[in-house]
Amino acid sequence: MADALTVLLTGTALGFSIAAPPGPVTALAVQQVAARSWLAGWMVLLGATASDGVFFVLTYYGVTRIVTAGERSWLFVLGGILMLYLAASILRGARRKGAAPGPAPRRWTSLERIPFLMGLGIGLTNPFQLGWWVAIGAGMVSDFGASIAVGFFIGIVSWTIIVSSLVHAGVRRYERLAPFVAYAAGTIMAAFAVWFLGIGLSSTIL
Repeated sequence: MADALTVLLTGTALGFSIAAPPGPVTALAVQQVAARSWLAGWMVLLGATASDGVFFVLTYYGVTRIVTAGERSWLFVLGGILMLYLAASILRGARRKGAAPGPAPRRWTSLERIPFLMGLGIGLTNPFQLGWWVAIGAGMVSDFGASIAVGFFIGIVSWTIIVSSLVHAGVRRYERLAPFVAYAAGTIMAAFAVWFLGIGLSSTIL
């Protein structure tokens, strides 16, 4: 049995491995920091972290091992639809209000009012996040059991704080960048949406 420090460091490294790669969650968090606040962006990332908590529990009980290829294809479609909706909302808001930093003057939809739920929704429907758990997470839990959880979530939460803080510092210093951040985030989100929909639909149709 590996000693506690080894398990902690291994878990932290694996937490970084799932959180660090740029993706739709990061794009949405960056947009929320620029358009609203550091807290809003961080809550998006915490929502995605909560989805990893759900996947951790499902993996611990062996559920992710029985996910079929067809079920994963539909997850691509569902994730693509959600991300396309969020991308359209981000781009529409940036165009109308210039994505000014600080509290947004526009009306937020029910989903957008709670950044945590946006992050949770994307995390739960992100097929690549599920793929990580099927390919890597299952082995991690099999080797270390529940003891890996502490280091794993320390790694993820640490990354969320680092990303949110860096983006917030950059936006505050260069406020004129906020509209560009919003447009870039919306475009990235739309690209992931189209990609996910293309993969999912081609798999389900073919």
